[in-house]
Amino acid sequence: METPQHGPEGDASSEVEPEALVIATAPRPTTPEAVSRVLERFVREVMPPIFDADNTMDVRGLDLARVTAHPLAGDLLGIDIDLTGVQVTFDATVEEAPPLPEFPEFGTEVARTDARVAEVRVRGLPVRIQGAEVEASITAAGVHVDWAEDDRGQLALALRQGTAGGEAATVFPVDTLLIDVSARQREVVDALVSIVTESGESQGIHVSDVDLELTQAGPRGAHLHASGKVRRGFLRASLLFTTEAQLGDDLKLQLINPRLTSRNPLIGLLLLAVRSQIREELKDPIDLRDLQLDPLKLADAQFEVGERLRLRLQYD
Repeated sequence: METPQHGPEGDASSEVEPEALVIATAPRPTTPEAVSRVLERFVREVMPPIFDADNTMDVRGLDLARVTAHPLAGDLLGIDIDLTGVQVTFDATVEEAPPLPEFPEFGTEVARTDARVAEVRVRGLPVRIQGAEVEASITAAGVHVDWAEDDRGQLALALRQGTAGGEAATVFPVDTLLIDVSARQREVVDALVSIVTESGESQGIHVSDVDLELTQAGPRGAHLHASGKVRRGFLRASLLFTTEAQLGDDLKLQLINPRLTSRNPLIGLLLLAVRSQIREELKDPIDLRDLQLDPLKLADAQFEVGERLRLRLQYD
């Protein structure tokens, strides 16, 4: 990928409109302690109303967030954001998400300086997502953001502008990103069942007795066994789906021998007619590199299957 080249630091006269997120009032913080206070206030006080405006999820516990800025080499800073205790619940019955809320508008830029942040680590040990206790860590390295002040006395975190192919371009805020999450398999399954059940009910489909189990199949593979009962009107069926998933070195996930069956003889006959179609639909591998954060590319993916499920994604 072509990485935009940085423009001159401290140049507030660029013709490119700044991409800035207002987080506080000026002036900019100049010590690690002041940086911690500014960012912690933003997470605790400014972010909750943003999530409150979204009826697809309920986020609680941000008022307990802790932010610590600590010196690294020279005058560079590392930022640790501890979200332990945050709870996130999704509403599977909401089909359309509301528009994003509007942030305070950044005025005319009057000052800009390098934020001198080298690394940001966000962690929750644990956070609770849909009832499951999830241990999560997100580490971003090579951070490219500035402090920007405007003529309204506002302080913002601003993305840098550079050039790519001779054209003005925004510099992506980080060089690398590491996402590492884990949770008990039983709790993840319960959360998924809850989402599937609620989503089905909203469409007139009653789903019950759902059971899902993952077991390790080699260093980069897993067996999937899923069963449940489905009812819609007078139609009732028990379904069983099994497959093996293998992740290759090319980060393509292949589903091997997917099978959908039923204990209901009539439904079983109907499934015979579509079984080849199901296999045809699932024969192509799933390219995990499509999970990219342009311009960052997924460089590696690892997972562990057992009593705990763990997923690790490396972007660079």
